[in-house]
Amino acid sequence: MGDQSNSQIIAPKGSIQMLHQSKPVDGSDINKSNQSMFMLIKELNLPYLKVDQSLRQLHWSNTFVQLTGLKDEDLDEYTLIELGASARLMNFIHRQLKLSVKYEQIIKNVFEHDEEVVNVNVFPEVSSGEKTYYVLLEDLSMQQKFEELLTFQHQMQAVSHIAASVAHELRNPLSVIKGFLQLSHLTCDFQKYYNTIISELNRMNIIIEDFLSVSRKKNNKKWQSPTNLIRSLAELMRAECLLHSVELKVEMDLSYSVCYVNESMFKQVMLNLLRNAIEAYDGNASYRFLQVRSKEIGEFVYIEMIDNGKGMPDEVLSQLGNPFFTTKEKGTGVGIPLCKKIIEDHGGRFTITSETNIGTKVEMVLPLLV
Repeated sequence: MGDQSNSQIIAPKGSIQMLHQSKPVDGSDINKSNQSMFMLIKELNLPYLKVDQSLRQLHWSNTFVQLTGLKDEDLDEYTLIELGASARLMNFIHRQLKLSVKYEQIIKNVFEHDEEVVNVNVFPEVSSGEKTYYVLLEDLSMQQKFEELLTFQHQMQAVSHIAASVAHELRNPLSVIKGFLQLSHLTCDFQKYYNTIISELNRMNIIIEDFLSVSRKKNNKKWQSPTNLIRSLAELMRAECLLHSVELKVEMDLSYSVCYVNESMFKQVMLNLLRNAIEAYDGNASYRFLQVRSKEIGEFVYIEMIDNGKGMPDEVLSQLGNPFFTTKEKGTGVGIPLCKKIIEDHGGRFTITSETNIGTKVEMVLPLLV
């Protein structure tokens, strides 16, 4: 993963947000808060670097040195440009500082390279008529790893849950292949059944490939057709639905638009919602259906999953997105929040509506490159 350089001139969130509000530099306002801001930085033990208007290093914290992997003598001896020539993070910091100087604004951006993720925030300040700049760093690498592990854990849960239905679905083409091979042996005419056997083998291969695509640990996003993604899941979802006597209806708009998604994460969301829908059906229900719809409106694709299960009352629905809230006896309560986070990390929206004894609708909205 390369380092990202799309800067935003916005106020930072989290603990660093306490330090300043996003607005143009105003000498009288900043003078009042200079001392308190510096004391808060020290109190929080944040990794920081302070530079003058020419971007010369004035002072820094030990935590800044530790996080950047530099030495004190490096910061004493070399300029930011020189340090940036051999250190990606320092090059990134230098670019953010130049933006802050140019726009006289707080700059917030995230540096990402391989497994390193660092929040970089630049705060201008005015003291005695002179402008200086604080660079505050927040190491998000461990948080990122934890989220990836949590996502992968649920990905594996989805895989193990659907494995039985995949095995069940593979039996059908295997039975056909076995039968036609036996016929070809009896009739001594293999050529007559060749096309049917190859067709069934291809069907098995598609089912296996779709199953493996869900289980692979992929962290990369790429431009893909949401229609093709849903279509590639159709066989897996149909197999699961058949196993639980649920009729699957798939409706998709014909489209050539693409969205920027992580394939395995998107499929994980769909399979997790499928499992939730199937588990929501009353054992006495005479007719069960699950509808998957995909439609485009403007620059967005709307993906809906609608079931006619027992639904949820308002008091359950209002808590559904809260971490660790679950109505299942052995549930963890992180499935729906994780699905919501994955969709939001793709720049989308995730909403659930439900009515008791009527059913539930999950709507996911993703931005398109039209």
